[in-house]
Amino acid sequence: MERTSPRAGKRLHDVAQVPHSMRQEAQARWGVNVEFSAARENGRYTGPVFVSDEHVAQRVGEKSVVFHRRSQIDFATSEALQKRHDTNRLNDANLSIRYEGDMAKSYFHDPQRAVIEEMFGRIKKTADERFGDTPQGKTFASQLDEVKEVMIERYREAKNRQFEQRTGQAQQRPTEPQERQHKPLER
Repeated sequence: MERTSPRAGKRLHDVAQVPHSMRQEAQARWGVNVEFSAARENGRYTGPVFVSDEHVAQRVGEKSVVFHRRSQIDFATSEALQKRHDTNRLNDANLSIRYEGDMAKSYFHDPQRAVIEEMFGRIKKTADERFGDTPQGKTFASQLDEVKEVMIERYREAKNRQFEQRTGQAQQRPTEPQERQHKPLER
């Protein structure tokens, strides 16, 4: 989704500056009815991308595509992302691009993990409103953090298994499940 912060500013360039062929490619990928816009100062954008030498097109909604200037985005937030950028393998990557002023940083974005994070964030906010800074509230917040980490770890393991199956790298797994080092939840 395209999100602009309360201090989102002016557009960083005009969509007319984006080559016609790139706009046509965006329509071929995401539909002829998509609306084009340029990134804004302090804007935040999340979605799949494809790149040209000078621009990054990003689908930020069902019918919305934002164009970024590639030179304004820092891809060095992770070694893997920088490597994909350097070898021109960013097409179809799901990225979060966040501007501070007119310069942005990019991050890999995993929509399913984001759902987990958002869900637990909402639960913690509601719990904080209900219990406040009480011992009960602190215990519950700690338990939520534990459960969230377990869910994220399980999700990570499932993704790794899927990757191994897709790439034929599945190795013989031990028949005994590994012991988990999680402490039991306090009641």
